[in-house]
Amino acid sequence: MNKGESSPSLAIFEDNLFTWVDSFKIPAQASCYSVIRSKKKPSLYGITDMVFNLSIPQRLEEYFSSYREENKEEWVSHIQSYQDPKTGWFKEGVFNYGFHFKEHSTAFAISALHLLGGRPVFPLRLAKKLNTRKKVEKWLKKTPEWGLLYWPGSHKGGGVAAIFATLGPEFHPHENFFEWYFDWLDARADPDIGFWRLGWIHRINKNRLTIQELGGAVHYYWVYEFMGHPFPHPEKIIDATLSLQNDLGLWDGEVSYCIDLDAMFCLLRSCKQAGGYRKEDIQKAVKKYLRHVIPTLNDKRFLFEQYTSAHKLTGCLEAIAEIQKHYPRLVETRVPWQETLDITPWI
Repeated sequence: MNKGESSPSLAIFEDNLFTWVDSFKIPAQASCYSVIRSKKKPSLYGITDMVFNLSIPQRLEEYFSSYREENKEEWVSHIQSYQDPKTGWFKEGVFNYGFHFKEHSTAFAISALHLLGGRPVFPLRLAKKLNTRKKVEKWLKKTPEWGLLYWPGSHKGGGVAAIFATLGPEFHPHENFFEWYFDWLDARADPDIGFWRLGWIHRINKNRLTIQELGGAVHYYWVYEFMGHPFPHPEKIIDATLSLQNDLGLWDGEVSYCIDLDAMFCLLRSCKQAGGYRKEDIQKAVKKYLRHVIPTLNDKRFLFEQYTSAHKLTGCLEAIAEIQKHYPRLVETRVPWQETLDITPWI
């Protein structure tokens, strides 16, 4: 920003936030929120998304104070009710919202519980199957999808690691789990783009670079950053991510969602690790993104019409928090927003 130039403000969005959250609330049922506004059906993703959508702008405690029927303890209990005592997985019925894998819903629920000061009630049985290097390497090779479904498939490989990272060392499958985990991933990151290109689709097109590679890789980078392990090839990550930005400043379409968080995280964290590599280009990309997104969030009609899924807004808000963490003068908010990925490596 130029000297004397005021920061764009999100005050209007912040004024509308509680009304937007309330539009997902299930009438006469405390701690129950739908993930799709029109469905009015209690959802694990509904309640967990609201934890993030209120925690990121630091409005969660204010929300509880404003709505006496809502309280942190009930939210914790409600999220815990979705856990299977036999397996430890969190799920909302036969299929999760958006067909997210159980690894994603479990990591998301445990991260939301962590933000609320809670924990899962039951252990994750999968931990017993990841207590040797050989088991971890076999799991990373076979379980996450590395091909056409690379992005959603990474919810498995990243989500499980995020669970253990959030819960802490006493819950790790083995004291060397993350050493084995990072060793396998480091050795297979593509030196030309930083991301991983390990699937059959990459054997067909060895130069493939799409938002699928970006959206897949970042689920591992969240864990890398949280555990203090350096990214492989951070300069190449920056080059690849910048090349995927569209004319509006977003990374997919016209409405900001999680892929934009993925891009911002890759750019800003990689830049720090790479000693400021392409810092000016990254700043331009960030400003281009904000020029489009801030007016849309401040437009109440746009907010309610485009963000009919509670989950869609979560990634957008986290993208702004990530920007504000590195460039606090670029966005004006009531209080500095909270980058929850520094508290728990999943969203």
